[in-house]
Amino acid sequence: MKTLIPKIPFEEALPRLANIGLFNDFSENNEEDVEMFRKLYEKFTAESYDDNDLIVKEGDKGDNLYILNEGAVQIFRTTQYGDEIAIADLDDSFDVFFGEAALIEDDERSATVRAIGKCRVLVLKGTDFIDFCKVYPILGFYTYKKIMKRMQQTRKRAHNDIATLYAALFREIEGTD
Repeated sequence: MKTLIPKIPFEEALPRLANIGLFNDFSENNEEDVEMFRKLYEKFTAESYDDNDLIVKEGDKGDNLYILNEGAVQIFRTTQYGDEIAIADLDDSFDVFFGEAALIEDDERSATVRAIGKCRVLVLKGTDFIDFCKVYPILGFYTYKKIMKRMQQTRKRAHNDIATLYAALFREIEGTD
C-alpha cells in the first residue's frame, strides 16, 4: 500500500537527481544547478511501498514521474492473453526512474511497476514540473529532449522486435531455419 513519507534531506537526494538520465546534463558541482535542483526537489513528494505493491499499473492514466530512491522494482507488461512478462528487475543502484512521459502530458502507462520488497520513491507531478519549467526553461528543454530520445529508442526497439518476430514466423511457416 502506498504510504506518504517524509522526504530525505535535499543534500542526500542531490546525487540521485544529478545522476538520473533525465537531469544529468546538470551538475551537483555547479552552484546554479544545485539551486535549480533544490527548487525542483521542493516539488517532489516521497512515497513508500511494500513488497508486491503496484506503483504504476499498465493502462492507467498517469501524471507522475517516479525516481526509485531505495529498494527494487520489477517492470512487467501484460500480453493480450493476460500473461505477465517481466521486462526488468531494477534496484536503486541503477538510478531508476519511470513514468517520465507524464512530464509531457497525462500518459497511459505502458507497463506495470511493482515493488520488490520495501521501496521508496520520489514523486513529481507532471503539472508541477511544467510550472517549474516556466521558471527554469533550460531544465525543461533538456529534460524534454531526453524524454523524446528515450521514447524514440523504445520505438526503434519495438520495431526491431516486430521485424525479428515477423522474420522468425515467416521462416517457421516456410519450414526454413
